[in-house]
Amino acid sequence: MFHSLRRKKEMRRKGAKAAAAILVAASMVLGMAGCGGSSAGSSDSGNAGSSAGTSSAAGGTESGASGADSGGSSASSETAGDIKLGLSIYSTTDATAGPMVNNMQAACDGMGAELVVATDDQDLEKEITNIENLIANGCQAVFCLPYSDDSIPRIAKICEEAEVYFGFYWYDLTNEETHDVCYRSDYFLGNIYEDDVWSAYTAMKTLSEAGASHIGMFGLPTGRTTTTKRDNGIQKACEEFGMEILVEDRVNTNTSDDAASSVESMVSSYSELDGIVIAGMTQTCLPGVIQALQNLGLTDKVKVSCIDFNENQTEYFEKGYVNGVIGGHFTGCAWLAVLAVNKLQGTPLTDEAVSVKDEFLVLQSADDAKNYDAYLYAELPYTADEYAQMSRKINGEFTYDDLLEIIASYSVEDVMTRHNAG
Repeated sequence: MFHSLRRKKEMRRKGAKAAAAILVAASMVLGMAGCGGSSAGSSDSGNAGSSAGTSSAAGGTESGASGADSGGSSASSETAGDIKLGLSIYSTTDATAGPMVNNMQAACDGMGAELVVATDDQDLEKEITNIENLIANGCQAVFCLPYSDDSIPRIAKICEEAEVYFGFYWYDLTNEETHDVCYRSDYFLGNIYEDDVWSAYTAMKTLSEAGASHIGMFGLPTGRTTTTKRDNGIQKACEEFGMEILVEDRVNTNTSDDAASSVESMVSSYSELDGIVIAGMTQTCLPGVIQALQNLGLTDKVKVSCIDFNENQTEYFEKGYVNGVIGGHFTGCAWLAVLAVNKLQGTPLTDEAVSVKDEFLVLQSADDAKNYDAYLYAELPYTADEYAQMSRKINGEFTYDDLLEIIASYSVEDVMTRHNAG
């Protein structure tokens, strides 16, 4: 059924493909040029992200995941086809977005699909344009993080009119109206979300256990479901542990320099400040926060806990500059790829759209951070060969319940056990 639909659309798409390919590539280049990752993040994750847009097999090699590369080559050759998936993401180079792209690439390599990536710089209109261009480029399923609930009906309409499957990562459809828009669509595959109330509560609990109670907060922009849930988690912790948010900043999280200036302002205005919580975008703002505290001589007094990983976090743990980091939630796009490829191969894992909770990782020591670096960052938590076994075309025994069990088991310890490490 799907292949006949795709052939009917081919004539409509043919004239737009060349232009769309240029637009998608340009989006990727501009997005990567604007990212503030360190050299470690750029050389590792960034290369894999850029290659993903042009080749379904190159990502594993350039990400440094040798297991994924060797597994991907053999698995892809067995299931070679013309399945193409599209991903719009804010960046491809930092310690959160880079692994997200690498893992989705490994899933595509293993299951026999091509991945096209376009960056959107957290700009809603650019995200919408990316989706249109990815579809014009021949993608049969597209995935993104909606930057507001209001954007979801627009995204759904674009995909429905093009008869292209779609899904969301890092997003919980708690708004009844947008939830219904998605679940009424024949093309909605599902959404992967995290427990953002828990993550923010846990970040604050870490500060409380370190002795901090007067907190400066870096928050996400308002108008997002993720923001609301993390704010609720922070408020819950304040009430439970007797903590107070003295000041919050929802603007200066996208660059290290802006974050540093914000910390200086916080400390100047509130001498009693003894903790900082970063409720998102740690990958860009944490170095500035730490640098400011170093310059002010406050790294011992002011405790730091955050959500999202940063490529410098191991060093910060070793020096006692951070007390906890919550993140590692970069497998969501790969799970969407598993759902999409099985659907497009005619062997769906489920006939209904699904909402699945992904798992966070919690790092609270230098040893935790080193294990993460070795087994989930330098390598991949799932190789292309492992993803291949999630294709029912390759492994006819695989079920949706099996996928849920894999997702629920995700942890540093799980990866080390599966890969015979440690």
